[in-house]
Amino acid sequence: MIYIESSLVRTLVGAFQGTLSILFTLYAGYFIAQRGFVDQNTVKRLSKLSTSIFLPCLIIVQMGPELTVSRLGKLWIIPVWGLTSTLIAHLFGWIGQATFKMPYWTIVASGRPNSTALPLLLLQSLEYTGVLDRLSRPGESVSDTVARAKSILLLNAIVQQIITFQSAPFLLKYDKTKKDDSEENVNGRSHLTPGTSPLNLPGVVQDRERVGLLQAHRAYGATDDEPTAYTDALDPISEQPDLHWPYRLQFAERPVKKVFAMMSAPLIGGIIALLFGIIPPLNEAFLNKHGALYSSVTQSLRNLGDLFVGIQTVAVGAELALVSRAHPGWLPAAYSLSVRFLVMPALSMLFIGLTAGRGLYVDDKLVWFLLVLIPAGPSAMLLASVAEVVDVDQGPIAGYLVIAYLISPLMAVVCSLALEVVDIASARS
Repeated sequence: MIYIESSLVRTLVGAFQGTLSILFTLYAGYFIAQRGFVDQNTVKRLSKLSTSIFLPCLIIVQMGPELTVSRLGKLWIIPVWGLTSTLIAHLFGWIGQATFKMPYWTIVASGRPNSTALPLLLLQSLEYTGVLDRLSRPGESVSDTVARAKSILLLNAIVQQIITFQSAPFLLKYDKTKKDDSEENVNGRSHLTPGTSPLNLPGVVQDRERVGLLQAHRAYGATDDEPTAYTDALDPISEQPDLHWPYRLQFAERPVKKVFAMMSAPLIGGIIALLFGIIPPLNEAFLNKHGALYSSVTQSLRNLGDLFVGIQTVAVGAELALVSRAHPGWLPAAYSLSVRFLVMPALSMLFIGLTAGRGLYVDDKLVWFLLVLIPAGPSAMLLASVAEVVDVDQGPIAGYLVIAYLISPLMAVVCSLALEVVDIASARS
């Protein structure tokens, strides 16, 4: 009993040290933004660069070696549990929103964990605290265990990206509807411009000299009868040739364009990694250390991919500093945080406790541990970005995210309990 308690304490201390490193890295980004080294546009571009270039490179070099035909049959549980747990978390968010009449962003905040930068940085930190030694295979080094864990987490990240791009904008639009309704009085006029319909508001002119060369802009309070025709300046664009697919292929034009519109950079990186993994010549050329293209192409991709975790985490901290914040409300914040840090970790541990080591899926302690880690932790920063795109109030969302990341060291408790559950499950396998 004393040994178990001391082991749990050592694990908790090690995990706490790892989560503190996350908090310090986030604070570095926060400090950089507060001191004015970066602005909002710079942070957005940096974050987009990370997710569009660095993350796909990381996915290719980390996931490729794991996506062989034999290993794919063992890792099916990762995307299945990633999808299932996310749907369950969204369901809890929907129940809370419907029951307590909370904003719709609480559904996404409850359902979408940070599935990339934060868990990857946590794994890197745990590598040096000795926590991951218990999850390594016989004869496997800790660094190899971390590399294998990264590939598993990135497989889940692709699933999370697809879910977010499909569900988050749809849900947040309901908050936009509420916002628009609250800004109009009974007569349907804007509180900001009494007596003037919102449609009559003039465009914001940043450079009057340049706009004046095209056409005089409409003065404030102009009516609909007065011509505006700002779009006249764009008339030459309409004269561009109307390009279409060949007649025999037109039937496929719309579905193909729709598929490409749904694809994200991480998903494309995952497809490339899959091709590199399952096609033997590509596997040999790109992923084998003695391959013809390993030293040049693969190492270049690795160098770019290694930049993702640090840069993206700093960008998250900077974004927390720059986004205008407002109080999210105690009930929405407490409910969403309870789902993220209590309910989902508890359900994941229950799932592992009931199913692991019974031959239902791969007998691997690292996979079991990551199945607990996948649905846990703070909400994704992508929530703030989607709110901006949909044009809903970011203040409460940003305020909630600040709280969520400040309490991220609670993941130390989740990691410690997850390791204990994994040990119990492995004892019966």
